[in-house]
Amino acid sequence: MNFLTPTSLFLFALAIPIIALYILKLRRRREPVSTLMFWEQLFKERQTTSLFQRLKHLLSLLLQLLFLALLVLAIARPQFAFITKSARQLILIIDHSASMNAVLNLDPDNPSSEVRLDSAKQSALQMVKGLRFMDEMSVISCHTRPTIRTPFTNHQKTLRQAIESIKPTDIETDLKPAVDLAFDVARTKPNPEIIILSDFQSVSEQTVEKFQKSLQDTTAEEELTQEQKIKLHLIRIGKDSDNVGITQFRVRKSIVNAFDYETLLTVVNTSDKEKKCSVELYFNESLFDVRPYTLAPGEKKSEIFSNFTFEGGELKAVLDVVDALPTDNIAYATLPKRELVSVLLVTDENPFLQKVLSVDEKLNLSIMTPAEYESGAKDAQVVVFDQFNPTMLGDGNYMFIYPPKATHPLDESANNPVTTWDIGEALETPIITDWDRTHPILRHVHLENVLIGEAYEITPPATAQILARSFESPVLFVDVTPKRKIVFAAINILESDLPLRIAFPVIIANTIQWFQQSEDIQEYHLRTGEVLRYKIDSQTNSGEDTPSENPQKILKVNGPEEKTWDVAVENDEILFDQTLHAGFYELTFSDKPAADNENESTVNSENESTTDNIAADNSEQVWAVNLASETESNIAIAEGIEDLLAESDVLGSGSFFRYPPWIYLVFLAVILTVVEWFLYQRRRID
Repeated sequence: MNFLTPTSLFLFALAIPIIALYILKLRRRREPVSTLMFWEQLFKERQTTSLFQRLKHLLSLLLQLLFLALLVLAIARPQFAFITKSARQLILIIDHSASMNAVLNLDPDNPSSEVRLDSAKQSALQMVKGLRFMDEMSVISCHTRPTIRTPFTNHQKTLRQAIESIKPTDIETDLKPAVDLAFDVARTKPNPEIIILSDFQSVSEQTVEKFQKSLQDTTAEEELTQEQKIKLHLIRIGKDSDNVGITQFRVRKSIVNAFDYETLLTVVNTSDKEKKCSVELYFNESLFDVRPYTLAPGEKKSEIFSNFTFEGGELKAVLDVVDALPTDNIAYATLPKRELVSVLLVTDENPFLQKVLSVDEKLNLSIMTPAEYESGAKDAQVVVFDQFNPTMLGDGNYMFIYPPKATHPLDESANNPVTTWDIGEALETPIITDWDRTHPILRHVHLENVLIGEAYEITPPATAQILARSFESPVLFVDVTPKRKIVFAAINILESDLPLRIAFPVIIANTIQWFQQSEDIQEYHLRTGEVLRYKIDSQTNSGEDTPSENPQKILKVNGPEEKTWDVAVENDEILFDQTLHAGFYELTFSDKPAADNENESTVNSENESTTDNIAADNSEQVWAVNLASETESNIAIAEGIEDLLAESDVLGSGSFFRYPPWIYLVFLAVILTVVEWFLYQRRRID
């Protein structure tokens, strides 16, 4: 035994004055009396009880000294080795994935709104109450990645706050990272115990093997490995329940109609009973379509929806069914707004080009003569020059079709000279002998036996990529620089049968699409828990270059449950990792200094008007975040876990030494005081 404050033992010196007061004798006063008859009788009675009187005084002294000893020992804070060695280091893992949002009781006669996570947190709070004074606990929450809510501590208020701070999420279950972290930490502790509160609906094979190894019965204590010495408690929350869920809801552009989208919807029945339900499809909160479903046990059905509006918007699928897990009964998708591509055709007259560009509904076509273009060039996303070579070019996307040799001298001092190639002599009997079938411009294109009347030799720049050749002479190439894309065709299409072939409109359409491609294809749908990466144009917001001295760009994210986040833009990109719940996440740009408050805040009346103004004045993008997991929709217990639950011991509520020893010493001192008071009142002691 040792003491935390051994200097307090000097308080035992207080026993000296206590003993001195008991042995101190009072000096009697002399008084004259008229007779000694009564005193002689009193002295005889006192002599018969003197031994009992001494014992009464001695008992009182012993009680006072024992009271002092108990108080001094309590102040000295004694510690016992056998108690210290039995201290436990508890690692509590609480699963707060999407399946933990399942309702505990689906009985129509006695419905309950309590979900599995609520039950897990209540069980965890009861465990905190049962901790002994020498035990320590660490709280970890997990879904796909673990979060340490609090390190090892025996402060119950801190532990309760850590448990209560765990909020529900719509992220998939993956216990392996949290279990691996807990075992790594437990190996460094003398008496570790791991407690897992979960529904165990998804457990990897490696994790099951680790559970089995830790729970196996080994009689020889010295033969146990460190991992086998770790006590493991698997506590299942909830029971098997019927569930039907949406496991896929994805949008893509239609391959038939350029202005339409196709949406793939998949519904699965994970229960062992037949389920009848319907799927309601809402477009911008208006009912768009309803489809009935009859699903056999374990059956999965997929269906494609189409015929959506060109303007784009928000799409929501709602599964009209009552089951244990409402999270997977709603799925979200976003239809990006299709914007027309502005195309400028500079030509004297080319009916083939005019026709193929005008019939494409995705294009906003303008036509100019070369003279009109030179007098006042017009900005467009794509410019097509037909047998014309302009004096100067700016940044942008340009297609040259059989331009003549430059008649004006090359201005080497200019920033953007046109002629980066050298046009040579005419080709005799040109024929396309080879082409790059993998390049996006020539995808799905066949150029065999194309009749060409006029073409010339061309020497492309060193940075060019040749797409088609006539023997050794290039006839089609592309040249890409950081701010300019050029497609060059050395063929006079008016003297060729190419415009009469199906390959011609395909090449033109592929070229327009290739011009519009960005280096990173933006996807506007995510799964819960994934990081939202968004590349932002450096001129986004007001359409003007933002000077370096301007405040840092801020992206405001409006998410489900009326929550907002302010995310700073770094290197023209944002990374947003708060996709914890399924729903729509709206991104709005604003130029204002980054706030110093917390990232997450609830929209209040003060900033509602500011948000509305930002949304009206700045560009927006809506992302759809879904659970979309067949594994997570199956909320039954994973295979191989049931037997481990039977072998796992449920954590007890502590032993006799739940509180520090000094608490018991003070308690005994109080009891001793009550006993002494009782004896004094009954005249048992003086």
